[in-house]
Amino acid sequence: MKEFEIKSPLLHAAIFGDLDCYHMNGYLNVDEGNYGRALIEYFSARRFGIHRIPGFEPHYLKGWVFGFQRKFGDLSEEEFEGAYQEFCDLYDFTQSELKNSGKVVNGKVRLNRSLRKFETEEIIPQLLNGQKMIEFPANIITSYAHDGKRDCYGSWMSLFREVPVKQIVMYNECLSYPSEFCDYYKQHGGESEVWVLETDIFGYTKLPAESFVYSSIPEKERDEAIEKRKLNPYKNVAWNREGSLIMSSMPYIIPPCKKTKRIERLIKREIDKDIEFREKVKALRG
Repeated sequence: MKEFEIKSPLLHAAIFGDLDCYHMNGYLNVDEGNYGRALIEYFSARRFGIHRIPGFEPHYLKGWVFGFQRKFGDLSEEEFEGAYQEFCDLYDFTQSELKNSGKVVNGKVRLNRSLRKFETEEIIPQLLNGQKMIEFPANIITSYAHDGKRDCYGSWMSLFREVPVKQIVMYNECLSYPSEFCDYYKQHGGESEVWVLETDIFGYTKLPAESFVYSSIPEKERDEAIEKRKLNPYKNVAWNREGSLIMSSMPYIIPPCKKTKRIERLIKREIDKDIEFREKVKALRG
């Protein structure tokens, strides 16, 4: 397939990194601070009209607003617009190349992902409940691969799914990588990176249970799931990780209006975070 070359300095920094001008590692290279992801998801939300319900924002945004304001506050609107327009061009180019590549079958591409703990801790209770459709949290952009490998990066559960081609924002074989980045990838075995768009306004993806492949659930994580499930009066729900106000879109979840001790504690924590942020801003302004 042909490769798209990134020319916008800001988009290049967001994807591959730029430690000289923008001081970003890049989404594909550690991405310390999630600055690359933040820009790419902003461009994606804007391009596809994705508007998350308040309180259901991506996990990485929680408690890091001050960092994003400090990082992006000095950039010009022209820099953002140039990067955004090229991001749209990248998407259109990727769509054209994939549709002409023979990789698309019935409008979909088979992809895989090794799942992380923040995902498996919501998936396990549903598997234990014997649910046929599983909901799990997802950012606006989620990394997948097309190599068919499972259980990478220390993961014990993998996801295999047929993704509609229109949801694929970036496919690594359609993107031109900088020479120094290619050397880095060769040293680490390479990756088959694919970015998949998740449009649900509650930030959840729902897939059949058979999409999740694993040998066995680790005993510790199984015990944790069973114990946490006991704390909720409804059993057909996923458990949201401690410290997050993100509620599941599942129909039986306890609504935020119920003044349980846990909800009150989490609301107080969010208020304290807001007060701390305002104090930092006030101190910087003198």
